[in-house]
Amino acid sequence: MMIYPNLISTTVPDKDVKEILNALKFINEKLPDLVTLTKEELTTLPKIGENTNSFVLENLREAENNPGLVPKDVEIGEIKRDVELIKAISRILNPLKKLERKLEDSALLAGSEAYLPSIAIHNAMKADAIRRKHQKATIKV
Repeated sequence: MMIYPNLISTTVPDKDVKEILNALKFINEKLPDLVTLTKEELTTLPKIGENTNSFVLENLREAENNPGLVPKDVEIGEIKRDVELIKAISRILNPLKKLERKLEDSALLAGSEAYLPSIAIHNAMKADAIRRKHQKATIKV
């Protein structure tokens, strides 16, 4: 007899799901000005990363130290707001990414744990149907 692994055995009560969804709604309400970009919009934006952030911060310092060299169409205040937004979003996003990973991994594990014994059930039912069909055929002879 095969014993199936059970590495996760928990539930999330409906009451908790509703509270979590309300908390997510609250978070969304606290961030009303954030945007969702289309695929087309994403392809037009320059790719950014850690080096980009350092580049922005370095040039922001240079602009503050040398305001006469800043092009007239560049708004330093807007760059500062963008940098602050990036910092705030990063502080929120990092724990959300960890939670997302836990949710995804837990769903994957639970799905796997449910699927493997379901295959065994399916095979047992299939074998039983074949056995009964064979018995009926034997009785008729």
